[in-house]
Amino acid sequence: MSVSVVVQFKALPTSLASFQNIMETVKIDLPTIPGCRGVSVMQDLEDSCRFTLVEVWESQARHAAHVEGLIADGTSASIAAHLDMQPSSGYFRTL
Repeated sequence: MSVSVVVQFKALPTSLASFQNIMETVKIDLPTIPGCRGVSVMQDLEDSCRFTLVEVWESQARHAAHVEGLIADGTSASIAAHLDMQPSSGYFRTL
């Protein structure tokens, strides 16, 4: 059974263009990570600085391993530098 991960970001207005580029890269690169089955990247229509990712993973463990790698290689800190606040996330199952 797969698990969906929903992540919400609020980019700094001054970092919007570069954050959009990061999201474009995520859309292409994330599905190539072992355990990731796909990702949808969405931008809020009323607040262009708000983004939502819906990722589908084989398991929570696979996703957690991916996040650990992002922290270890500094990618997480690089993304955080573009944000107005900490991202929020959660695991979901399809009913």
